[in-house]
Amino acid sequence: MPEPTRLVPRRAVLACLPAAIALAACRGDAAPDAATATDARGGTVVVSTPAEPDNLAPPITTSQFGKQVEDLVFERLADLGPTLNTVGDAGFEPRLARSWTWSADSLSIAFTLDPAARWHDGRPVRASDVRFTWRFYTDPATASPTASLLANIDSVTVRDSLTAVVWFARRAPEQFFEATYQMHVLPEHLLAGADRARLGASPFARRPIGSGPFRFVEWVPGQRLALVADTTGGRRRATLDRVVYAFAPDPMTAYQRFASGEADVYEAVRPDKVGEVTANPALRLAVGPTLTYHFLGFNLHRDASDAPHPIFGDRTVRRALSMAVDRAAVVRAMFDTLAVVALGPFPRAAATADTSLVPLPFAPDSAARLLDAAGWVRGADGMRARNGVPLAFAITVPVSSASRVRAAIVLQEQLRRAGVAVTVEQLDFPTFLARLDARRYDAVLAGWSADPGTAAVRQSWGARGARAGGENTGRYVSTVFDAHVDSGVAAFDAAAMHAHFAAAWRRIVDDAPAIWLAEPRTTIGLHARLRPVGIRPDAWWAGLHRWSIAPGQRLARDGAAVTAAR
Repeated sequence: MPEPTRLVPRRAVLACLPAAIALAACRGDAAPDAATATDARGGTVVVSTPAEPDNLAPPITTSQFGKQVEDLVFERLADLGPTLNTVGDAGFEPRLARSWTWSADSLSIAFTLDPAARWHDGRPVRASDVRFTWRFYTDPATASPTASLLANIDSVTVRDSLTAVVWFARRAPEQFFEATYQMHVLPEHLLAGADRARLGASPFARRPIGSGPFRFVEWVPGQRLALVADTTGGRRRATLDRVVYAFAPDPMTAYQRFASGEADVYEAVRPDKVGEVTANPALRLAVGPTLTYHFLGFNLHRDASDAPHPIFGDRTVRRALSMAVDRAAVVRAMFDTLAVVALGPFPRAAATADTSLVPLPFAPDSAARLLDAAGWVRGADGMRARNGVPLAFAITVPVSSASRVRAAIVLQEQLRRAGVAVTVEQLDFPTFLARLDARRYDAVLAGWSADPGTAAVRQSWGARGARAGGENTGRYVSTVFDAHVDSGVAAFDAAAMHAHFAAAWRRIVDDAPAIWLAEPRTTIGLHARLRPVGIRPDAWWAGLHRWSIAPGQRLARDGAAVTAAR
């Protein structure tokens, strides 16, 4: 840990827990008071992490670490507030847009941009940039995983240099969310000539220029990525001077940098380190709900072809494998007590969650009967085969995730008892992502970090996401599941929305395209000198531009120059 996750929920801000952890989590979370506000500006926050971004081009970024950096370097028209309310616009706060106006029929929203907004190269942000951004995200050549979440936007027009109008195909509960949260506004003057099919290889993907509170400085592979507070345009600058992501070769090294005081933040403290953090007066722990869930996903097709996978193309076999797994034991191996067994492809904090859903049970005898009926019978050695072909497959896992490696080993042993031969394939994170994108795997231990909207599941488990470039790399497709999701997303009535999503979750759990494993809690390690603000379940870094360090608690390195920072 931290867990490298893919990007693919609704509750108030970080919930504090009782006892020592609660105190560690909640002390100092308020913003600096008026007496210290004039001295609050300054200091550096170092985030220790064992993984690097896949790229820094917002339309195609799929790693959580890339998203973190992009949320600091780029801006949306508006952003979610602490309630994570995605219906209507009441839960949003202005960002690039200082105000907006709905049309009488609710089929368009006119966004008025902040005239002081500037790109980090000094050029003004204009309404034409908003129009360009929507076209860029939705261009098939870009192959953005987010494109399917923008399907209800019919067009974007420019009324004048500071007014962009977003037009919708139909009224929907999350129109405003679609127009804002799903897109970071991009600079047209820098990307107009970009090869959209090769965006990940472009200079912009390594040295981005945005309009957010922090400006990109450098990315030294294997070492660090540095940002500085932007002062372009005169808008309110970030309280901190710098944010530095320090890359470590492995999770333990990353944690030790935090524990020793070399770094200020470690995103996901392991269960066996919780006591060490809470016992150290220089450190504290923020614990709360998360929008992440982990699962063992099956590839229902043979690599990238349309041919069914010889094992996972059979629904009966998938259900049998699910019932052969003791998920509670897997969760303990992954996170000890800092996670619960996942119910399905949703976190409990999601607006669409059905916490009454009963997953497939741990039932080894039933699993054995199903495998026998499917023709996979035990041989003299106790292992199963059909027509001389062993029941065997590989679990692909990122080596940088210690918890997922542990889970894979536990799964390997549990499935061996069921007569299934499993090998564990450990890959570095970039190769792991490439294999997912190419759909070249049997089964994958993955973590999905959901966005707060109701429609994101279309991307991760719906037919839209099963297309080339989509997040549904296992290519589970169910017309019944898709129909209930579509009806739930379109429902303005909360009861109707929950009813449709409950039916959708029941369908996908019964079809078992994955074994839903763990829903971890957020366990962020923080140096006690930090004054964090705005820790949200979907993005702990959302308020990082407002974090501060009191002048008397700044370290010598806080004032040190970052290479090429100015």
